[in-house]
Amino acid sequence: MSMKKFLYTMTAMYVIGAVVGIAIFKSPGYSKAYLGKYGHEHERRHKIMRNEEYKIYAERPHLYKAGPKLIADAKFVKEYEARPEFQAESNRIFRYAMYFRALNSTVFILLLGYALKKPALDFLDRQIAEIRSGLDDAERARKEATLAKSAATAKMDKWEDTAKSIRKETDELIARQLREIDKEFQEAKVQLEKEEQDRRTAEELRAARIMKEELVNQSLAALEQRYRIEGTQVLLATNVNSFVRFMERLT
Repeated sequence: MSMKKFLYTMTAMYVIGAVVGIAIFKSPGYSKAYLGKYGHEHERRHKIMRNEEYKIYAERPHLYKAGPKLIADAKFVKEYEARPEFQAESNRIFRYAMYFRALNSTVFILLLGYALKKPALDFLDRQIAEIRSGLDDAERARKEATLAKSAATAKMDKWEDTAKSIRKETDELIARQLREIDKEFQEAKVQLEKEEQDRRTAEELRAARIMKEELVNQSLAALEQRYRIEGTQVLLATNVNSFVRFMERLT
């Protein structure tokens, strides 16, 4: 529907609604018939209600000290407003005001809704597009997060294998080094024992040689002494033979 056609339609609807409201509720004020019958009393009520002293008394009747005239005026207003004719007229005026307020609000809302229909639809389309875009972004982010989590999990699994391999290699390296250290220690121990044995053997040989030299020197000295004492050729030959045999035994 075009804007012009819509305005014509709304105008016709408003006129029809206004005619119906006037036909039902007559006028927004007190009717001529009512004022013709109660106009003087209605004017008195209106005049009393404009009085500031009455307004104060009506708001706080138990706190405000009123004079006889004010009390009489308040009593008149109360009795006047209690009349069925006044109640019926007031209800009609109230219903008239509510009807036209509702009619005006309805027409205004329809006009505003039609005027804002396209911008509102465009706004809703943009919001829907933004929401869909946000959902797509969220889904894409979720997928990326899932992939990242899977990659991180795979790396963690791989790292566990790598850590196990490193620990295994480290343990093997330490064990190999410990074996080499133990081997070197055993070899050093054997070498030390061999050197100790060699040193002991050398000491024993040196002691034997010293002992042999001392025995030889002692034998030579004893032989020399005997030569000097005995001095015979036969004894000399016998002693030489004995010395030679002794030396052969020592060697």
